[in-house]
Amino acid sequence: MNQNKYFSPGRFARLLRNDWLINQKTYLFTLAGLGIAIYALMYFSMITTKHVSINQYTGFIVFYLMGVGVVIGTAFPALSNQIKASGYLLMPGSTLEKYLVQFLIRIVIFIPVALLIFWISAHLAKASLIPDPKIGFDPEVRISDFSFTSLFNQLNHKDIAPILFGIFSGCSLLFAGSVYFKRFAIPKTLIFFGITVGTVFLAFVVSYHLFFPESVRNTNITIPIYKINSDTENIKLFFYIIFGCPWLFFLPLAYFKLKEKEV
Repeated sequence: MNQNKYFSPGRFARLLRNDWLINQKTYLFTLAGLGIAIYALMYFSMITTKHVSINQYTGFIVFYLMGVGVVIGTAFPALSNQIKASGYLLMPGSTLEKYLVQFLIRIVIFIPVALLIFWISAHLAKASLIPDPKIGFDPEVRISDFSFTSLFNQLNHKDIAPILFGIFSGCSLLFAGSVYFKRFAIPKTLIFFGITVGTVFLAFVVSYHLFFPESVRNTNITIPIYKINSDTENIKLFFYIIFGCPWLFFLPLAYFKLKEKEV
């Protein structure tokens, strides 16, 4: 009985169905918009430069993930309006169930579907190109086929997990911001994150100047770079921590902030 208070499969399914019925057009139009936008961007780049390597797809996917981040950062849309928020919070369902509905739709389902659309758009953009023998342009030769495997092969295998955790941390940050801030959640979340990263960086610099003053030869705000082991530098470890671990904090924060709003 106590378990049913926090999570009921039937109640969760009804909440999930209700969210889909209300927001299905928004989800579908958003996916279509992202697909069309990235297709147009890649097609224009391919037809203009006449050459796209697998490394150049990195810029496209970073731009695309920014759009995906906007979708994640607009989770819990009812909370941005006081009247809608009251109705949403009074809906039958526990805090955990409402939290999981948004997490499931915006992150677990939306991100893989969005990445699939990116893959389709990349291949459609290349397939849309017409060979031009006059200038020696052959898309099969000049335009690399996109695949996530090829993209990961460009990276050091030790960097793949931190990068994936970094992306997940970014998603969790935007997800938590959508609960924490009522309006303009995405700009406020990014400002908060920027201030936090800057503060942590300055703390490292100040600590270094305090504890290793003999190594400080000027007043530059820098952190000396040195190797921790054969593959990892201290600055890389700093970024691993600052970008790879925040999801452990932000996901619980989103849950407890939502619970606080219900109370």
